[in-house]
Amino acid sequence: MAILKTTLGYYIPTFFEMHVSTYDDDMVINRMTDRDATVLFHEYIHFLQDITTFYGLNNLYVQSEYLHSVVNRVKGNLQFQVPYMIRDNKDNVLLNQKICRLTNGDSEESSFYLVHSVDEWSDDLADDFISNPPISEIKNIVLNQNDNMRSFGAIAIMESMAYILERLCSPNAYVSSPDYPYRAAELVAIYYDAKFGNDLLRVLALCDMSLQNSNPGLCFVNIMKLVGEGKLLFDTPESIYDYFYVQKVKRVDGSVTSLQDSYNNLLDQVDTCLQDYIKGIDSLKSYHEWINHLVDFSRDWRNNDRYFLLKMARMSDLKKNDCWGYAVARVGSPLMVNANNHYFKLPYDGMQEGETAESFAALKEIFSLFLDGIKSCGLLTWCNDSPESTPNALCNTAPWKKVEETKLCPYAFFWKHWGLIRCEPV
Repeated sequence: MAILKTTLGYYIPTFFEMHVSTYDDDMVINRMTDRDATVLFHEYIHFLQDITTFYGLNNLYVQSEYLHSVVNRVKGNLQFQVPYMIRDNKDNVLLNQKICRLTNGDSEESSFYLVHSVDEWSDDLADDFISNPPISEIKNIVLNQNDNMRSFGAIAIMESMAYILERLCSPNAYVSSPDYPYRAAELVAIYYDAKFGNDLLRVLALCDMSLQNSNPGLCFVNIMKLVGEGKLLFDTPESIYDYFYVQKVKRVDGSVTSLQDSYNNLLDQVDTCLQDYIKGIDSLKSYHEWINHLVDFSRDWRNNDRYFLLKMARMSDLKKNDCWGYAVARVGSPLMVNANNHYFKLPYDGMQEGETAESFAALKEIFSLFLDGIKSCGLLTWCNDSPESTPNALCNTAPWKKVEETKLCPYAFFWKHWGLIRCEPV
């Protein structure tokens, strides 16, 4: 899984978990230091990118389909090998994972970076396990600085977007970050048009709308080429949103639809995928209610308030930023972890007691088992601090065997709930 990181924190996409390198256990925004609040804000922007951009939603869909696929394939087997290798593309899981890897781009940091050239490369999608894909190749954008090349994709755009918002919303407390990936979008924009590239709000808007595309790096560069050639003129950041909202989106089957219909359709699919992780458990109603809040907020933003991010960016007192406050009020927060390895979350307005983002921490551990063969559970510290948990030696060796215990931990709950109780990873 790709981790979106800074030197002071990081975010784990699709599993709704952010880490902030502070030893402060008072993770209430208004009581945090300005620096810690700014780091938290940066990671929170990545959370918003997860749930309110086409690219983020698509990643959620792809990761969910991978988990569902592996569970369906191993269910009924007494033993199965981990890492688990999917060796056919019958359900398009391998194809979708490959497209995500290629369009993510590079995240390796570079303190000083200048774009000397921008090239377009192509990667074939067909391989030993993927035959006759509906699209034959993915185009990648490659930046070059004296042979110091970077693939410019979604990760660089997401980091650029979060870093721009840091500087605009917390101008006195942000910490300078390396040029790549945190200024990558600005540098690409400057390469084509200096005036555009030096206008942070316009770069922010283009980052945001490029993430409404399945190949954000290519989208960003294609627009900047037209700007540089004088074929597209954006007088205001708002005009960038207006331009994209009237464009037609081409589906894989060749049919066309509107950007909003495409977005809403994917959002509905993701809603179903996330809800299907847990079925028919009345005591976990809080989980489903949180997913409902995420989906409703996402739909409302992209359909009814297209300039929301610009309004957020124009508020330069972070702790009084009404837009950030509004987002927290609507959806709360992902699971937050500090340098003490203590866990927190911010509630949304009216939230009742119960599990929300915590469930995804356990999903992340099972995902790591399937994909990377990691058999220990990384939630041991959390469980040690939880009065109702029952950590023991199995947590480090075979956490799936905890399904036999009376009180199920989140890992064991999913293992039993998905019908894997007799399955043994080896």
